Amino acid sequence: MIQRHCPKATSILATFLVLGCMNFIQSVCYANEPIKILWLGSSSTYVHDMPQQAGHWLAESEHFDTVSTFLTGKSGTGFHEYMRKGFKAQYGLELGRTLVDKISRDRFDYVVIQQITYFMADSDSTEIINDTETLCKTIRQAGGEPVFYEMGWRTEPLNETGRQMILREARKNSVTLYAPCSSAWTRVRQERPDLELFNLPDTDHPGTLGTYLNMCCFYAAFTGKPPQNVSQTIFRWPLFGRFDKDLARKRLETLTLDPYHAAMPGWMQLISSMRWQESIDPEIAEYLQNTAFAVYQEKSSQLK
Repeated sequence: MIQRHCPKATSILATFLVLGCMNFIQSVCYANEPIKILWLGSSSTYVHDMPQQAGHWLAESEHFDTVSTFLTGKSGTGFHEYMRKGFKAQYGLELGRTLVDKISRDRFDYVVIQQITYFMADSDSTEIINDTETLCKTIRQAGGEPVFYEMGWRTEPLNETGRQMILREARKNSVTLYAPCSSAWTRVRQERPDLELFNLPDTDHPGTLGTYLNMCCFYAAFTGKPPQNVSQTIFRWPLFGRFDKDLARKRLETLTLDPYHAAMPGWMQLISSMRWQESIDPEIAEYLQNTAFAVYQEKSSQLK
C-alpha cells in the first residue's frame, strides 16, 4: 500500500511520541487522507457497484483503513478511447478535461485500468499498447500505481490471445497489481461448469457469481492475501432495461446518496437504487475465493 505524508503528523508526534502513540498518529493520517482508487472502465466495471463494493472489502481488511472509490468512463468502450482528443465521458470526467489531466491533478493512490481481452487481441492494438504505457507513466508521476483489470467473458480463442497480450503489457510496464478476472472465469468454467457467472439472459456483464469472483481477484491483487474473510453477501443490480423506472425514481427521492453514487449520471443512479443484497452459498463462496487466489498467484509469478 502506498504511504502518503500526513501534514498533521508532526504536531501529533511531538505530543504523543513519549507515550508511544504511533498507532494513533497513523489513524489520524488515514482519517484525513483516505486511499483513493480511480476505476477506468465501462459497464463490466460499474455493474453491481463493483468498485464501491471492492473498496468496502479493502477498507475492512487489515491492509487498508479508509478507501474512497471513483469512476470514470463510458459504456461499451475501452480506456484507450478515453485518451482520444474530444472524448466525452458518461461519468467521472468533466467536459473539456482530459483523463491525463484528471489523473495528474487529482492524484489517486491506485488507478484500475480495464484491459479488455478482445480489444487487446484485435487486428491492431497499437493504440491500446501505447496508451497503456502513457497511462502507467502518468499514474506513477502523480504518485500512484496502475492496477490491471483483466476483463473478458467470452470463450472464443481470441480471448486467450488477449489475456496473454495483457500479461505481456503488464510485464513490460512493471505492473505488479494484476486482477486476473478473465483467467479466473476460464478456470471456473473448466472446473465448475454448473456455476453460472452471468445473470442470464444477460451474457455481456458479470452476474452475481461473476462479480463476486472478480471482487475476490481484486482483493488478492490489492492485498496479496487470500480473500478468506470477505463477506459472502454482495449487492446486485436488476438486469439492464428490466426494472421499474418509476419505482426507481421514487426510491431515489428517499435516498441520501453517498459520494460514489452522487457522482453517477442519473440513469446509473436509477438502476443502482434498485439493487438488493444477495447471499452466496458458503461452499460456492469458498470455492470462488480459493480459485481467485490460486489464479492470482499463478499470474503474479508470471509477472516477475
